[in-house]
Amino acid sequence: MVYEWDQYRDECFRLYITERRPLEEIMQYMKDNHNFAPSKRAFQTQFKRWDFPSKQNPAHRNVDLVTRVRELWEQNYSQRDMVKTLNDEGFQIKERELMRVRAKNRWLLRIPNGQKATPEEDAFQQELLAAAASITDEHTPLASKDPQTLLVLPTAPVSEEIPEEILRKRKERHEKMKAESDERWATKKRRRRTRDYAGIPADPPGPPRFPSETTLGESMEFLLLDGELYKQVRANFQAICEDMRIIKKTLAGTDKWAMAKNRLIQENDHLNAVFADPQNKAPKELALDVICTDVTKRMRTVETRMTIVDAKNTLGVNPEQSRQIRNSFYLILQNDHFTSKLETGPEHWNELKEQWVASTPLLQNLMNPDQDKTLLAQKKKALEVLCRDVMKRLRDAQKRDDSQDPTAPKPTTPKSAPAPKPRTAAAPTPVSAPLPAPAQPTSSNFELGDLQIDPSLLQAADFEPAQQEPIAVYIKPHPQSQIHASDKMFLATLSLRKYSELEEMIRNRWKDTVVARVEGLATAENGNKIPFPIEDDDELEAYLDHVQGSKIIFLAQVNQA
Repeated sequence: MVYEWDQYRDECFRLYITERRPLEEIMQYMKDNHNFAPSKRAFQTQFKRWDFPSKQNPAHRNVDLVTRVRELWEQNYSQRDMVKTLNDEGFQIKERELMRVRAKNRWLLRIPNGQKATPEEDAFQQELLAAAASITDEHTPLASKDPQTLLVLPTAPVSEEIPEEILRKRKERHEKMKAESDERWATKKRRRRTRDYAGIPADPPGPPRFPSETTLGESMEFLLLDGELYKQVRANFQAICEDMRIIKKTLAGTDKWAMAKNRLIQENDHLNAVFADPQNKAPKELALDVICTDVTKRMRTVETRMTIVDAKNTLGVNPEQSRQIRNSFYLILQNDHFTSKLETGPEHWNELKEQWVASTPLLQNLMNPDQDKTLLAQKKKALEVLCRDVMKRLRDAQKRDDSQDPTAPKPTTPKSAPAPKPRTAAAPTPVSAPLPAPAQPTSSNFELGDLQIDPSLLQAADFEPAQQEPIAVYIKPHPQSQIHASDKMFLATLSLRKYSELEEMIRNRWKDTVVARVEGLATAENGNKIPFPIEDDDELEAYLDHVQGSKIIFLAQVNQA
């Protein structure tokens, strides 16, 4: 049979060179879509006649490219940002090729969760990386051949029993905090607490005693806002503040602040209708003020919030160095049977940090007191960000240990009191249930499910380690999305319970987008949907804990890539 090849040249070029598909896949594609089915030898011969460039020039052999990837890795670039930056700089590389380069050189972005790796577990990681690399080249430039780069710092076994001295100090501090809390509550010198705080129970439910105690949930009830309307009001007021250059209520002044709120009421149809009703005007004014104040607060904090990547770059450490210093602090906290700063006190927290710096040569150099004071202050802030990440990892490990121990006491989450109808004399109770108290630490045994290799490398290896039981989630486009806003929701499974995994699901569904915002929806007592902004693993975990047993729905705002 004679085949007309020339009409398919451009499509073959796209599939073979641009998309780098295997020849067998191209043959099947041409057969299915064009009823064009020459032999494999015929394809190879024709590609040679067309002078298609060879694909046998893998990215890991391009010295300039590998050098640049290492530079970006040293600067803590994410996988997605690496691909974009490299392509902008003229390197022709796709995500999967970059995974191979990173895997080949052990340039990982994620690490075991604060645990010690045994030789067998290290061998497992080596096999995983070998599968991800899918190549063996002893002459790869800049490749790290040292298996120690995969190991977490060693530690002595941690005793399951907490020393009596630690328990005594912890009890004394708890009793002191509770006495101070009760005294300040009786004298109205502190705000009402709507959930457990450092082991101290929440205050009795009831209406706010003064304006500052009004919660966002109560404000939504007074203004008859469901989740969608609430987000709309916040977005509208943020736009007004940006237009009027308002960053803080006290700085704006009484007149300008009132003008901004009045403009919000006029421009928002729902608020216009709510405030047209003269009943309960004062509570509604207060509720709107609470929401508006929170909007400006978030506008300020988002701009100044330091991320983990910012912290690493401020300290000038790469992912491997960051792994080492965080694990050294993890071991200090683990051996101290640490639970939280609230339970142990700021003095003990600072003692542990000083011990950390003193025992870590890299940190001694970074935190040299003789350097510029402004720079040192930024480094201290960055170090605190890494400390919070270590604490989060420690809590995760404690939760896993407790879940694997059938004899461990299960924390209970008290139910919120039913919310009264709006426009009643009594104020509604908060819609969020208190979070459970921190679990007591137990011994930390390494499990393969705890291995937090970068998800992109797992994808490259087509390998999935043992992990928590997957949970079903619904993902729905946010109405404010630039594209795909009218698409239907889809069902997916969340396995690693990580924000990066959730974001990857969204990008895989809508491939031509960037994820601008993710919110988790929870149902209040009155049936209203309340959005919880989710920006990191900690917030994702808190949301999943809050809605456990209920349908899990995420709203994803996706914009044009």
